[in-house]
Amino acid sequence: MAGKAVGNLEKILGTTLESFIDLVGCDGGSVYTVRNNPDGEQTLKFETMITRSIELRGVPEHLRPLEFRIDDSSVVGRTAAYRKPLLLNMVSGEVSRQVGDILNYETRNIFSGPLITPRGDLVGVVQLLNKLPPDGTPFDPHATSALPNFNGNDERLFSIIAGQAALAVENSLLLDEQERLIEGFVNACVTAIEARDPVTCGHSMRVSNYTVRLAEAVNRTDRGPLRQQYFTPAQLRELRFAAMLHDIGKIGVTEEILLKEKKLFPHELELISTRLKLMRAQTMLRRHAEGRNYEAAMARIDSAWQRVVLANEPSASRLFVSEVVKDLRSLRVPFDTGEILTALTDEEAERLSIAKGNLSAEERMEIEAHVSKTFDILKMIPWSRGLEQVADIAYRHHEKLDGSGYPNQLTAEEIPPQTRMMTICDIFDALTAADRPYKHALPVGSALDLIAANVKAGKLDGAYFDVFVGAQLHELFIPGARVELQPV
Repeated sequence: MAGKAVGNLEKILGTTLESFIDLVGCDGGSVYTVRNNPDGEQTLKFETMITRSIELRGVPEHLRPLEFRIDDSSVVGRTAAYRKPLLLNMVSGEVSRQVGDILNYETRNIFSGPLITPRGDLVGVVQLLNKLPPDGTPFDPHATSALPNFNGNDERLFSIIAGQAALAVENSLLLDEQERLIEGFVNACVTAIEARDPVTCGHSMRVSNYTVRLAEAVNRTDRGPLRQQYFTPAQLRELRFAAMLHDIGKIGVTEEILLKEKKLFPHELELISTRLKLMRAQTMLRRHAEGRNYEAAMARIDSAWQRVVLANEPSASRLFVSEVVKDLRSLRVPFDTGEILTALTDEEAERLSIAKGNLSAEERMEIEAHVSKTFDILKMIPWSRGLEQVADIAYRHHEKLDGSGYPNQLTAEEIPPQTRMMTICDIFDALTAADRPYKHALPVGSALDLIAANVKAGKLDGAYFDVFVGAQLHELFIPGARVELQPV
């Protein structure tokens, strides 16, 4: 669940409960909210509790799983089912004993009241425990003296603020549900990205984890140019979403290009293989028909396939590729039909001659267009308050401080701090990832050296990189590790 929504809900529920405890005059209490369980059934979730005599605030972890049906099976369930307050001045029941045993706390009397909005919607139940004497003497859980009973006056006091309290809780629950929807949507988008581009599965979550950790490390920095830089919890959440979604535009890139591993597409490699087989067969026919020595021609054709395979690797040296392409473009076999087969077509020769990586200039442009597609997609989303910059942060993650990045060749002053951090983390993960079939993973040290060289060249932010290294965030890297989606 989103930290902002959790904090808001807990604050509202805690403040609401404090008000009821003070107004009625009791030792503690708890709040339960109406929620839908996975089966779509409405239940009461144990949200928060305050017990002043034992200095307890919030629900202990071992009690969080407690949920109650809206029926007669429990006090809180009965209160919700009948929508009427219950005053129990002699407490019994399995749940009360269970909670009391766990907390070493005796509940002697209970006021249980429904939270119903002015519109008539039930949003939860408040239970107040152990009525205090009129003089306000604190409750002693180990004393045996009798406590005053909850009465009709307490019920009237409860009703004074119950409606407004219910409205505040309802608004907070709606915000909580909205934030849950956003979390679920973002995680669904990451799933879609990775289904579209399984080669980089885990990349979005790793970049998100690195980037948020880097921002948190910046918050702890007390010296250097970043000592005044601070990212609020809301900004950290915004940054996490931007990093998780920075590659969502890849869903708009042609799948053939997105998943391309070598310079040639598989079907192009298959065509070359078939062509070379035809050329070999024709050469053998000519040898039998003419009785001439075609051994050299046969050897040249036989070696052509191995050389094409090697030249097809993105890491193949330019000199080797140039020699292969030149030789195979001149390798021709005439047929009786008058047709002449050449080992490589012009287009195949051009693809094999790609100087860097495995993409042609046109293919690289389409891949790079994923950034603009990311911006277009994220701009269409009606982000809630505090998330307005998600699209802009993600949009600039391939820009460089010296203006050499893409898609807009922005310079330093146009690139926000959040994006500068994400760019470093994105590059680090891309360099060290072992799951890219078109390149070898770099050792962590080599990756850091390469990023440092880009810092020196004025392309990346050196201050954030220094924090990245100083906080040893590179030690989070685990070769081959997959990163799970964030829980909702």
